[in-house]
Amino acid sequence: MRTDVEPLQRRFLAIGRLSDPHWLGYNPHDSGREWLPDQDPRIRVVGVARLPAGAVKSIISAPGYAFEPSAPAQLPEALAEFLPKNAEWVSSAGYDKHITNSHYEGRFHFAPATDHVYFDTINPEIVDGSHPQ
Repeated sequence: MRTDVEPLQRRFLAIGRLSDPHWLGYNPHDSGREWLPDQDPRIRVVGVARLPAGAVKSIISAPGYAFEPSAPAQLPEALAEFLPKNAEWVSSAGYDKHITNSHYEGRFHFAPATDHVYFDTINPEIVDGSHPQ
């Protein structure tokens, strides 16, 4: 379990200032039995972090994204204890594309009551975060 914020902040800058992260980064297809390293590793970066108070409400009220109720899927067991209890998650495919710039796979769920973001990405890149939320 990782708790460092800097690698996440560099990749998800457009979301906002992250804090209190708990996350994992691993190749879900690596059984550890291969003789040769994977030539095209797909690193899953998945976890949860907090945003400043009120940030999630600001994000989900932005026009054009159509946030809808959703629930994080394929949650790694090691992360379950760090998610807010009884959270009402929302997500938007349009917002996902905004954050990833369509450069990598990623899904972002937000809990407005607690200002948490749950992220589940594959090979997240450092992208230009200067575009507005």
